[in-house]
Amino acid sequence: MKTIILTLVMVATSMTTIAQNFENAHDAVSHMGIGWNLGNTLESCNYDKEGLIERTTDCSVRAYETAWGQPQATRELMHKMAEAGFKTIRVPVTWYPHMDAEDNIDAAWMDRVEEVVNYVLDEGMYCVINVHHDAGDKPSCWLKADMDRFDEINSRFVKLWQQIATRFNKYGERLIFEGWGEIIDKYGAWIFPKDSLAFEACNRLAQSFVSTVRHSGGNNASRNLMLCTYSAATGGYYMHDGQVGYSDGALAEFRFPEDSADDHLIASVHSYIPWNWDQNHARLTEKHIEEIRQTFEKFDKYILSRNMPLVIGEYGALFCDGVYAQEGPITDEDQEEGAKYTRLMVEEGTKRGISLLYFMGLIDKEDRVRLEWSRPKTVEAIIETYNKAKNE
Repeated sequence: MKTIILTLVMVATSMTTIAQNFENAHDAVSHMGIGWNLGNTLESCNYDKEGLIERTTDCSVRAYETAWGQPQATRELMHKMAEAGFKTIRVPVTWYPHMDAEDNIDAAWMDRVEEVVNYVLDEGMYCVINVHHDAGDKPSCWLKADMDRFDEINSRFVKLWQQIATRFNKYGERLIFEGWGEIIDKYGAWIFPKDSLAFEACNRLAQSFVSTVRHSGGNNASRNLMLCTYSAATGGYYMHDGQVGYSDGALAEFRFPEDSADDHLIASVHSYIPWNWDQNHARLTEKHIEEIRQTFEKFDKYILSRNMPLVIGEYGALFCDGVYAQEGPITDEDQEEGAKYTRLMVEEGTKRGISLLYFMGLIDKEDRVRLEWSRPKTVEAIIETYNKAKNE
C-alpha cells in the first residue's frame, strides 16, 4: 500500500513539475510573434442546426470543414507557414454543430481538431484553439454575455471546456486555449454592450473558463490561456437603437479572473481599425494611420500598463485580401495598400511586445492546395517588418 501511495505522489509531483516549467504568459506572447488564422475551416457552420450543410451533405467532418469554400487543412500547409517565418497559428473552432443533446462533442470532430493541432505543433509553431461561432450575433450562437440566462449558458460552457481541456491536458506549452472569440450581449450589441450586466457575465464566464481548465488535470495547471475583451473589441463607435455612442469600455472594463497559476493569462482583442477602410479600393489615409496609432495607445493605457500580455488575435485588410467582396477585381494597388497597412500594424505591435495573428487572406482556397501565397506582398510585409522591429 505504501508503495502505491508513493508511486501516486511521484506521478503527481512529476506532472506538477512539468506544468510549473511552462513558460509564463509574457514569454509566450514574445515567442508567439507573428501568426495567421486558419480561417473558414474548423469554424464553418450554418448558424443553425438544419441549414445547408445538413440538408445537402453527409454531415461528415470533411463536409463541415470545407463548407465555407476552403480545402481541408494539411500538414504541408502548416509546414509552409512555419518555413516562411510564422510562429503561431490560431485555429478557430465552432463546436455546437458537433455536440449532441447532452453537449457531448462528436468523437470524429474532436479527433480532427486534434489532428490539425498536431499539424501546427509538429512544425514548432504555437497553436491557439478556441470556442468560435458558438458566440456571436446569430440565433444559433448560444454563448452570450447574459446574466438572465447565466446558469444555463455557464453550465454548457463549462461542459464544453471540460471536454476540450481533458482531451489536450498532456500537450506542451505551445498549445494555448482561448475561451471564446467574440462574445456579445443578449441584444447583439457589438463594441459596447447594451445590457449593463454584460461585463459581469463576461467576467464570470472568464472565471469559469480558467477554473475549468485548471481543474482538468495534467499540464493544464499552468497552460497559458487567452481571454478576449467584450466582442473582442478595442473600443470606438457603437450604435444602440439607432443612437451612436463612443466608448472604450470593452478595454477599460476588461480584467483577468483569479487564477491558481501565476502569470499564465493573456489578453486578446481583434483589431480591424479603421473599420472597412479599404472597401471599394479605398486607400490608407493619414487619418486612418493616426487612428491605428491611437488604437495602440489605448492598448498601452488599458492593457499593457496593467502588465497584461496582449495578442491581437485577428487583424487584416479584409477587402484588399478578398475576404470581403467588393466592386471589380483586386488590383496591385489594392495589394500595396494592404501591405502598407500590415507594415504599420506589425511595427506598432512588435515594438510593444504584442503578438499579431493575421486573419486569412494570405493563402486561401486553391492556393492552400497549390501551396502558393494569395497575397505575397502582405506576407513579405509581415515577415520583413517583424524581423526589423525585433532587431531594433
